[in-house]
Amino acid sequence: MSTAKLIPIDQAALHNAEFGQLIVRFFEDFNGSSLDVKADLDFKKLYDALQLQIPTYNAALDQVRASEESKQIAEFDRMRDLDVKALRNSLRPYRNSRIQSEIDAHAVLNLLVSEYKDVENESYESETNKLNSLVARLQSSDYTSHVATMGIVKFINQLADSNMAFNDLFAQRSYKTSQKIVLDVKILRKSLAADYRKMTGYIAALASVKDDAYYKDILAIINNGRSYFSNVVLARRTGNKSNVEKL
Repeated sequence: MSTAKLIPIDQAALHNAEFGQLIVRFFEDFNGSSLDVKADLDFKKLYDALQLQIPTYNAALDQVRASEESKQIAEFDRMRDLDVKALRNSLRPYRNSRIQSEIDAHAVLNLLVSEYKDVENESYESETNKLNSLVARLQSSDYTSHVATMGIVKFINQLADSNMAFNDLFAQRSYKTSQKIVLDVKILRKSLAADYRKMTGYIAALASVKDDAYYKDILAIINNGRSYFSNVVLARRTGNKSNVEKL
């Protein structure tokens, strides 16, 4: 009788994304082998049941990431709001200037910036559009000399950069709040974990009692991923990540 067995792994200690990757890695490794899932129909049922859950589980993870991304978007918005205030404040030292060119520049630019009063309170999309307009106008030939006179180019550039950074992040986000289906990662993971245990337990049992290389080869594939993620957990606990390769 063989002593083939599963490599132990503390599945509960894996982060949700890591647990999903543990399953995906098994499928990737299995598909990369010459093994035929149809060679054992019972195994195929377990295999298929597990595989069918992956898209929904990944969708739930994406939902969590979207929530985390919302925090990042709010932070990027806060940064550009600060840059709007910095631009306004850069005009103030010239309010009482006695130099005519500075008096003229302040009057023109202050009037322009005042058109965008309270822009920080606009919706994300509206604020982005209005700040794009403000920056474009400030950088146009109509205001070049006044901007140079007041030396506020860096404040305009900072606002342009932070507004662009916000817009890039916002554009990348899958923003489907009004139509998304709320998925419970905890419940989905529980189901996925139960089916994973069934499949791995089935293969481990047959690998131990049968001489057929088929089951031992599948067990080796399973253990390949389990070994890696077992080390991930160990590395996190010890703070030593030197022996853990990138996913």
